[in-house]
Amino acid sequence: MRVSIFVGDIAGAPADALCTSTNPRLSLMMGTGASIREKGGWDVLRACEAHVKQQPLRAGSAVRTTAGALPCKAIIHCVASNEAHLTSPAIIQACVKNALQLAREADCRSVAMPVFGTGHARFKFDQALIAIRDALSSAPEGIEEVLVVIYDPARAEEAERLLLS
Repeated sequence: MRVSIFVGDIAGAPADALCTSTNPRLSLMMGTGASIREKGGWDVLRACEAHVKQQPLRAGSAVRTTAGALPCKAIIHCVASNEAHLTSPAIIQACVKNALQLAREADCRSVAMPVFGTGHARFKFDQALIAIRDALSSAPEGIEEVLVVIYDPARAEEAERLLLS
């Protein structure tokens, strides 16, 4: 599996599956979720609302929905924090593992994911990258490429150093 850095908006990442970093309500109102909603359309938000009505979501879980108008196969919404907007390395690692499993089930070979927990949960960027790196070491067969999406170009070098060294 190749791991690389993509600098830019998650909705523009060239992957079969795009991941959001969200809360247990899958609100899609800020950060990566807002970008996916804006470019994928309201069908993505409606699909999230339907999942939340069916069952409560726990931190670390992931849900796959339609990609709406986006040119990818699936959107995978990763619950990167609990109701109190707190996260941990274990939650971030669960997000990575669950996202990769859902991508594999959807026959996706490439996945783009943000640095989980560093937005609304305010987890330290370097610690989140280390948690992601550790989780990627046990990725399931079938995923050929993971793009870690860095929105801020000034942080790309740090991400490369922590993920790819």
